[in-house]
Amino acid sequence: MVTPWGWWHPGIGDTPDSGTLGMVTPWGWWHPGDGDTPDGATREIGQAVTHPGNGTAEAAGTRWGQGVPAVPMPSRLLSLLLAPTRLLLALRRLLARGGLAVAAVASGVAFGLWGVALLLRRGPRATFGWHRRAAAPPGLADGTFGEHRHLRLQNWFCWRHLMQEFSPRFRVVALDLRGYGDSEKPPGRDSYRLELLLGDICEVIEALGTPPGAPRCVLVGHDWGGVLAWEVASSHPQLVEKLVVMDAPQRGVMAGFTARHPSQLLRSCYIFLFQLPWLPELLLSLADFQLVRTFLTSVQTGIQDPAWQLSEQELDSYLFGLSQPGGLSPPIHYYRNLFRDTPVPREPPPSPTLLLWGSRDAFLDPRLGPAHLRWLRPPARLRLLPGASHWLPEERPRPLAQLIGEFLGGGDKEGP
Repeated sequence: MVTPWGWWHPGIGDTPDSGTLGMVTPWGWWHPGDGDTPDGATREIGQAVTHPGNGTAEAAGTRWGQGVPAVPMPSRLLSLLLAPTRLLLALRRLLARGGLAVAAVASGVAFGLWGVALLLRRGPRATFGWHRRAAAPPGLADGTFGEHRHLRLQNWFCWRHLMQEFSPRFRVVALDLRGYGDSEKPPGRDSYRLELLLGDICEVIEALGTPPGAPRCVLVGHDWGGVLAWEVASSHPQLVEKLVVMDAPQRGVMAGFTARHPSQLLRSCYIFLFQLPWLPELLLSLADFQLVRTFLTSVQTGIQDPAWQLSEQELDSYLFGLSQPGGLSPPIHYYRNLFRDTPVPREPPPSPTLLLWGSRDAFLDPRLGPAHLRWLRPPARLRLLPGASHWLPEERPRPLAQLIGEFLGGGDKEGP
């Protein structure tokens, strides 16, 4: 290797100063016999330097060993060297914010034109008229799908079929996150930051999980619940025994996939709309939540299987919470906080994972499923449900019950 004293080869003799194989560091010559790595010592300019191997201290600016001076890098030079990196990061943030603003305005214009067309077709009274639903539809609060004892549960409604499938064998708890249904709705966007949402979920697991003292659960999530389930399983693996995610991306995987497949931006255009103030709330409320109805029932985006199409009563169960005063903004705040930080690749969750995806998901490219499988550790499974939409718990409860039951039964084989 090349050293400050010339060329040296391990096979031709001693090292340049101590006779043992070592390396040159910014603090001088270090070799493995000294004990710790060079970074193991505590160093501050102008203070003593502690040798990790023998515990002795030397003046700052000297090396460990025989007195070769270490030259600390001047702070001005260090700042100068870091300046290009800081500039690139600032430029990247600026471009990202600019791109997000452009996408938000473009989505606002597109959805705004939809609103204008709706107004021209239906007239002002039908367009701007929506009624607050005074009473919850049957099934939300009458105990049809379980007791409302530990938590006040509403609009957990999409899990009703699977709750009935698994409640004879498992303790099943379905809940609405903050801002949904009858859960608390603290005001303001900051009340729905990611860390607060994760804290809510962890507290529920700690309160209701088993065994006492070391609670764990099988965590199941769909859509936003799935996004948060990824984060909980990665950041608090001690709470999650097994993980089941339906049609929900991990944020880091989603960012990388979207960079390679820009068509996903079109599928996610509603997310950019939700970055705007007040306009999303207005558009979603038009014609008694016609846009929400469209998402759930249209040929392009809604449930594909005619046998599982939502009835008007079931639609009302979804719209009940949104129709209450202040019911629209909290769910939209989830999206408004989505870009507060840059998604970074996380280590995949250590828990055995089952990923379920509808092949006709209008909002999330089905190729995201294999992208996640490449990121996950074995024994992870991916099951793509042919012909199924984004709304898997509503549309395919029986196949889901079978797949989840097999997964919970102990089989952990890796699957395509």
